[in-house]
Amino acid sequence: MLMRLKKLTLSLCLLGISATGFAQTVLVKAEHDIEEYKLDNGFRVLLAPNDKESKVFVNTVYFTGSLNDPQGKGGLAHLLEHLAFKGTENVKGEEFQRRLDRYTLMTNASTDYYSTKYTNIVRPETAALNEIIYLEAERMDKLVLQEKYVPSEINIVMREREVRMDQPFAVLMDQMWKAAYGNQSLGRLPIGDLSELQSIKMNELNKFYKDWYAPNNAVMVISGKFDKAEVLKQIDKNFSPIPARKLPQQAQVPLLDSAKVKNRQFLVKKGSDLAKFNIYMNGKNEAIQPVLALAPYLYTLQPSGHLYSNMVETGIATNVQASTWLDEDFNLVFMGAIYSPKHDEKRIAQSLIAEVEKNPSFNEVELKRVKNLMKNAQDNLLTSATAVGSMLSDYVVSSQGDWTQYFKDQQAIQALTVEQTNQTLQAFLTTQHRFSGDIKPTPEEQKKALEQKQSSETAKTLDQQAVAEEPLKSADEYKNEVAEYVKSSENLLKQTEQKIQRGKLKNGMQYVLFPTTTRDDKTYATINIGFGTAESLFNKDEVIEFTSYLLLRASDKYSLQDIADKSIESGGLATASSANNGIEIQISAKSEKFDDFFAYIVDVMKNPKFEQSQFDLIKLQSLATLDRPYTEPETVAALTISRLLETYKAGDLRYHYEPELAKKQIKAMSNQQVKDLYQKFFTTEHAQIAITGKYDAKHIQNVLNQQLGNWKSKEKYLRLSGDFDQYKAQKVHALSEQREFGNYQSILTIPVGAYHKDAPALIVLDSILGDSQLSSRLGKELREKNALVYGFGSQLQLDDVVDSGAIKVEANYTAGKSAQVSQVIHQVFTELLNTGVTEQEVEAAKARIMKKRVTSLEDDRIIHQMLVPQMQNQKTLMDRAQRDQEFAKLGKVDIDAVIKKYIKLDQLVEVMADQYGKPQKP
Repeated sequence: MLMRLKKLTLSLCLLGISATGFAQTVLVKAEHDIEEYKLDNGFRVLLAPNDKESKVFVNTVYFTGSLNDPQGKGGLAHLLEHLAFKGTENVKGEEFQRRLDRYTLMTNASTDYYSTKYTNIVRPETAALNEIIYLEAERMDKLVLQEKYVPSEINIVMREREVRMDQPFAVLMDQMWKAAYGNQSLGRLPIGDLSELQSIKMNELNKFYKDWYAPNNAVMVISGKFDKAEVLKQIDKNFSPIPARKLPQQAQVPLLDSAKVKNRQFLVKKGSDLAKFNIYMNGKNEAIQPVLALAPYLYTLQPSGHLYSNMVETGIATNVQASTWLDEDFNLVFMGAIYSPKHDEKRIAQSLIAEVEKNPSFNEVELKRVKNLMKNAQDNLLTSATAVGSMLSDYVVSSQGDWTQYFKDQQAIQALTVEQTNQTLQAFLTTQHRFSGDIKPTPEEQKKALEQKQSSETAKTLDQQAVAEEPLKSADEYKNEVAEYVKSSENLLKQTEQKIQRGKLKNGMQYVLFPTTTRDDKTYATINIGFGTAESLFNKDEVIEFTSYLLLRASDKYSLQDIADKSIESGGLATASSANNGIEIQISAKSEKFDDFFAYIVDVMKNPKFEQSQFDLIKLQSLATLDRPYTEPETVAALTISRLLETYKAGDLRYHYEPELAKKQIKAMSNQQVKDLYQKFFTTEHAQIAITGKYDAKHIQNVLNQQLGNWKSKEKYLRLSGDFDQYKAQKVHALSEQREFGNYQSILTIPVGAYHKDAPALIVLDSILGDSQLSSRLGKELREKNALVYGFGSQLQLDDVVDSGAIKVEANYTAGKSAQVSQVIHQVFTELLNTGVTEQEVEAAKARIMKKRVTSLEDDRIIHQMLVPQMQNQKTLMDRAQRDQEFAKLGKVDIDAVIKKYIKLDQLVEVMADQYGKPQKP
C-alpha cells in the first residue's frame, strides 16, 4: 500500500494530528508544486497538478533501455516495447490496444539507451485516468508475450529502422557513436539490427520482462488536471499488489575520453542537402551542463548569434544550426552549417571552426538576452501538462531519479557569469573534443533505376492458436459517451460565445475580442490580411512570400535586433507568413505586456523598412535552398502527384510548388517589387483580427480603430479557393534515389467542402480509415497484418469556400514493396465498399472525434485559432454546436452511404516512388 496511507493511519490512531500536518511529513519530496510518493514495493509516483489544463499526461517510465540488451541481442528492449501492446492476462490480445484507443487522446511508447516509456494523454475524467492506471499495472505485471506476434513486430521494427536510418543525420550520428564506443554500449542503436533481432528467443524476452519491468524499477509521472486523492487510491489499488523484485545490475557506459577516439571524420552521402557539422563531445561532467545548454542560442540566435551573424549574414553559408545533448554519461554540442553547391566548402569548414573555437568572447548583453530567452522557455514549459510531464520523465532518468535537477539547472543558468560562460565554452569547444561530419547529396550512380528482383519469400508467422479477443464495448456505451460530449460541448460553446465580442472597424475590418485568462497567462492576436485577386497577383507568389518574411524584420524606427529584444522582453513572439493571397501575423505576449508589444509590432507592420541587405540575404538563402536535387522518395512522390493533378497555369497562386518556377521567379525579383506590392495591396480593409487573453475589451477596440481602422485600398479583393476536379485512376511508379524505403501517396478528390451536408459522415469515415496507427482499417492491414510500413497517414481535406475535398493516404514502405502497398490500400477500400463499416466502429469513431472536439474547447488558445476562420466564413461558435449534433445523429447507414457515394476506385490517383521506378518528366 502507499506509504502515505500507511502513515496516515498511524498518525490518526496514535497522535491525532491533522491531515495537513501529516501531509508535510509523508511526502518523499515536494518542490515547485510537484509531489513525489513511493509505494512499499518501491514504485514511485510524481504528481504535477495543473487545474488549468484539459488533459492529463501519464508516463510510465522503466529504468531500462537498450543498454541492458544482452550481448548479441541488440534491439530486445525495443522489441519488447512493441510487444507490450499485445495483451495481458486479463486484457487479452488486441483488446489492450482498443482500450487505449478508447480512453486516451494519444498513446505511444519509446525506447532509448536508458529507459522505456509508455505515454498516454487522457481527458481529465476519472474513468479514463483510472482505466489507464489499471492498464499500465497490467502491462507491468501481467504482460503475455506471444510468439505469434514476434515475426510481424520484427518486420515493423525493421520498417522503423529503414525510415530512421535513411535520414542523413541519423546515419552520421550512428557512425560517430560506433567510433566512440564500438558495437557496444552507446554504439548499438536502440532500434536493433535484423540479424540480432531474429536471433531473440521467447525465453529471452520473458526474462528481460521479468528482470526489469518491476515496480522498484519504475516511476509513473502524472501531470495536468486530476483528483490527487483518487489517483493515489487507484495507484495503491493497482500497483501495490505487484511485488518488488531483485534487479539485475544496470549496464555501465565506459567513461568516454574523446581525445583518444581515433576515427573523427565522417561522411554521409544521402539526400539532397550539403551540410558540415562539428560535434563536440566528451564524457560525464554535470558541472558544465548549464553553460552548454546556452550554446545553441549564443551561436545561432538571429541576428546576434555569432555563427549566424558571421556565416549567414556574410553569405558564407545558407543557414547554421546548433543543439545540445546533455546526458548522464556524456555532453555533446552540435554546431553546423547548411550550404549550397555554389558555396566554398573549404571556407565553410574554416569558418565553422574559427567562429566556435577561436571566436571572441560573449558579452554581458548577449548572455542576458539568452538567459531571458531560457527563462521564457521555462515559464512556457510550466504551463503545459505535457511539457512538464515530459521534462520530469526525462530528468528522472538522466539524473538518477532526481527530477528536481531541472530546477537546479535553471537556477544555475540564471546565476552564470560572463566569465564562467566564456571559460567553459573555451574549454569544451576544442579540437580534442571535436568530431567532424559531412553530409553530401546522394551520388549520381545511386539515382538510376534498379531492376527489381521478385521475392519468393512470404511473411512468416507461427501456426499458433489465436487467443479469443474480448469483444469491443457495446455501441450503446459509445452512444452514451457521445451524448455526454455533445452536451458538454454545447455548454462550453454557449459560455464562450457569451464572452466574445464581434464587430467591424470603420474600414470594414472584422474583429473578434475574446477577453479571458489563458492557461499560460498570455494574450494572443491573429491578424489575417487578404488582398488582390488571382489575376492581379499572377506570378507574384514568391514576392508575397518575401514580403511576409521581411515585414517584421525591420522598420523605420526599429532594427531586427530591437524587434528580437522586444519579443524576448515581452515573453512573446511576432511572426508573419503568407498563404495564397494573404498574409497572417501572429502576435503573443505576457498579458501584462501585451498592449505595449502589440502597439510596437503594429507600428513595425505599418512602417516596414524592407532593408536591401535583408532582401539580398533571403534571396541568396532561398536560391541556395532551391539549388539541390529533388530525388528523395517523399519529395519525388509529392512533386509527381502534384504535377498529375495540376489544372492551373504556372504563375497562378494556386499552382503547385515547382522548384524551377520558384527559382525563376526569385532570380527575377527585386526589393522594389516587394515594396511595391506592400504599398499597393497591404491594407486591413479585407482583414480579420482576433485577440484572446486578459485585457480591457473597450480599450483594445479603441486601439484597433485608431491603428487599423483607417487603412484602405482601392484594389479589388477576391478570396482564393480551389476548384473541384475529378480524375481518372492512375498509378505511377516514379524513380527516386536509392533508399531503404519508398514513399506512397494517393488522392481521391470528392465534391465536398467543409460545410457540405456529407462532411460529418466523411470525417467519421476518415477516423475509421486511419485514426490509429495500430487499430484503424489501414493500421491493421498495412502495419499489423502485413508489416509493410512503420508509419502511415490518412487525411481528409475539405475546402471551406467551395465544395471541393480529397481523401489522402501516405505511407513509407520498404523499397520494392510498392505493389503490395497499393494492393492492400485497394483491399481496404474494396472491403469498405463491399461490407461497409460496423456499428461499433461508427460509434467508437464518433466518441473519439467528440472527445477531441470537447478537449479543444477547454483550451482558450485553441478556440483562438478557430476565430479568424469563423469570421472568414461568417460562422460563430454555435455553428460548431450544430456540427456536434450532426455527428451525434450519424449511424452505420450514413457512413455506408458516403462510402458508396464517394469512394470511387476508378478515380484514385496513386504515386509510388523508390529506386525501382521510372524517371518522371517535370
